Amino acid sequence: MNKEPMFFRDEGEMGDVLDEAESLLEETRVLEEKVQAQIILVVEYYRYLEDVVSSQTNKKMVGEEIGGIKDEFTEMVNEWDEKKDQLKKKEEEITRQQQLILERETKIESQMENFEIEQKERISKELHKISQLSTNVEEQLNEVERIKNIIDNILSEDGESIEDKLFSKEDIEYLQLNYFSLMRSRLTSRGVVNPLTKEEYNKSAWEIDIANKEINARIIRGIIKKRVSVGFNIKFIVPEDEEGFIYRKIGKDVSDVITGFLQSNEDGKNSFNALVLISPTGWSEWIIDKVINIRNMNKCVYLVDLCERNIFFNSSDTKTKLFAKWFLPVSLEEEIENMVVNLEEDIKNGVLQFRVDKIALQYKIPRKIVISAFKEIVNNGKGEFILPDDGAKDVILVVR
Repeated sequence: MNKEPMFFRDEGEMGDVLDEAESLLEETRVLEEKVQAQIILVVEYYRYLEDVVSSQTNKKMVGEEIGGIKDEFTEMVNEWDEKKDQLKKKEEEITRQQQLILERETKIESQMENFEIEQKERISKELHKISQLSTNVEEQLNEVERIKNIIDNILSEDGESIEDKLFSKEDIEYLQLNYFSLMRSRLTSRGVVNPLTKEEYNKSAWEIDIANKEINARIIRGIIKKRVSVGFNIKFIVPEDEEGFIYRKIGKDVSDVITGFLQSNEDGKNSFNALVLISPTGWSEWIIDKVINIRNMNKCVYLVDLCERNIFFNSSDTKTKLFAKWFLPVSLEEEIENMVVNLEEDIKNGVLQFRVDKIALQYKIPRKIVISAFKEIVNNGKGEFILPDDGAKDVILVVR
């Protein structure tokens, strides 16, 4: 009697395990939907917070009453604490469900050894889908936590200190662009003297390389054995903050950069080198104190603050002081005045309305400078503001 081969060792057992896998897959899909809802909630609150801070910043910059931002921030902190409690409960529930799914998934895997290859393949496909969804759930939970931390960091700051230093990523890009343009102009128009050897070089001797956030300007001497006579390493440093909320001062972040520069001896004792670190948001007192006390025979360190338009260095060291003016940023007043001149020229040409984001993009300058220029025109009685709170897409200057 011919015995027909069985596809399943046990049709009933196979069906039970497959049903369990399919049920588990559906539960994992539901779990993923729950965590997606968590992401939507925290992102919406983050955008709300972003709008509040931006609105208060705009009002302050155009000279309007802002109605006590500290009180508003206190209220938002309390509101956020309540939302965090709700989020925590839901996340704990999701984590528990995720753990149960993992346990059931492990149980199914342990039963798979009782089946033939074809049977294992069917169950493996379901388990693979479950595994992918579980990974998505884990990644999305991490994203929820990341955004929560951003909100926590913002609300832990004093509201007024945030609005005074708030930069967008576009602002940061424009600050770098303008400063690097200024540095290139200065370098290519000036000769230099090595303060250690008193060797003089004209402006054509510079070798200038500009990378993403760095300028290397060097005077190279020697044909066979090349050496740096004078070298400037200019680095643009951006604090690791999130889009829309770049305001933190930089401090210990650059300790290793400075230490590595001071300890390097590759160019020899007659090579003079300067490290110039540029921050769009300013420097902490801790790092300023370290830099103004640096004493090194052939190396100098400068901290450039583009927020306050200032520079920090060891002013008691002659050679360091000698080069400080090379790296001093253009004053804020001068940039605003240049912007006013450009706007008045446009007004003469018949333009009667300006929007801050469009002007910032056109002239590649931070919106703070544009708003300050708008304000000067308004204060001179030549125009008035329309704010986003009044229905505008951004701060608008209307010419009278």
